[in-house]
Amino acid sequence: MPQFKPLTTVKTFFATKLSYQVRELYLSVSIVDFAVAMVAIFEPIYLYQVGFSIERILYFYLAVYAGYLIFIPLGAKFARRFGYERAILLGSPFLAAYYLALFLIPQHPGFIGLAIAAFVAQKTFYWPGYLADFARFGKGSERAREISNLLLVAMAVSILGPVAGGLIISQWGFVALFAAATALIFASNLPLLATPERFTPVPFSYFGSFRRLFYRENRRNFFGFLGFGEELIGMVVWPVFIYAIVSDFLELGSIVAASTLATTLALLFVGRMADGAAAERRELVKIGSVFGAGVWLMRLMVRGAFGVFATDALGRTAKNVVVVPMMAEIYDHANQTSIMKTVIFFEMSLIVGKILAILAALAAFRWFPESFTALFVIAALMTLLYSLIKYEPVKLSGR
Repeated sequence: MPQFKPLTTVKTFFATKLSYQVRELYLSVSIVDFAVAMVAIFEPIYLYQVGFSIERILYFYLAVYAGYLIFIPLGAKFARRFGYERAILLGSPFLAAYYLALFLIPQHPGFIGLAIAAFVAQKTFYWPGYLADFARFGKGSERAREISNLLLVAMAVSILGPVAGGLIISQWGFVALFAAATALIFASNLPLLATPERFTPVPFSYFGSFRRLFYRENRRNFFGFLGFGEELIGMVVWPVFIYAIVSDFLELGSIVAASTLATTLALLFVGRMADGAAAERRELVKIGSVFGAGVWLMRLMVRGAFGVFATDALGRTAKNVVVVPMMAEIYDHANQTSIMKTVIFFEMSLIVGKILAILAALAAFRWFPESFTALFVIAALMTLLYSLIKYEPVKLSGR
């Protein structure tokens, strides 16, 4: 009679062969994610409170992502020249400067430009370093579980983050929130300083990054990654929509934390399933794409706190079903070809998707002023683009 071994079964949901570089990244990401989780859900709400309309908030993020698209190849050049972890470390002070500038916006409108510049700089250095570091040191046989476990760690701290952020705002205001987040951001650098990074400098082409976006062979992946435009609407518009329903900061943070908690178990199953055959990864992405589009349409009917909780939890689950197998495949292909070229192609496609989402939202506002319905429909349509992603390495060089 076969024996049931609960411990062995549970272990299959977790990556057990983590390199020390990935363990350091886990610890660093968990700290910075807690800091960001305290602020992220309240960031667009803060802009809304200090006098920004939804349309003006969209223009703010349009400037951020337009700048990011221009400068990210320079961040990749820096990471390839000086090291992935150094690029991650350099992003930290710019994120702290971003939060400081946000706080000072009510004092003078000039800080809007400083906030945009600081946020662009943070993204320019942090994301190429982070994506390349994870791609380089992850284990192919456990790739999806490493991603799902990292997301699990991020979600665990994100459960406390919105509650802590809501409590801090309720008791001491936004200045205390930004100060606490800044301290944690600098603390997140400590794990990356534990061991020296061994690195061989390699050149990276600025203009080659843009050319790769237009290769015919990359077209399906490019259009598939444009689906991340829905993430922009989820990051910027969805929190303002929630605030219109639940105006108490502590309650709002608690709802987001509860929905995050509700998605954690599903994340483990997705990670284990996505470490299977490529066909299973493709199916997961397609399922998550259709499911996610449906959730955006469900949000059109949300009227109370329970509806916010349910659709937020379902939306997070659908996103994880897409992201875990997709990122596992991207990292595998990066290791097989060129790490930095592959992850930068992905990130630049994602940025274009977010810019297009903002432009579509601004156009919709011309016809349907301040309409959440129009924006949620745009997000649903963009979510369907994930199903176009093909599981082949992107073309990296010209003929």
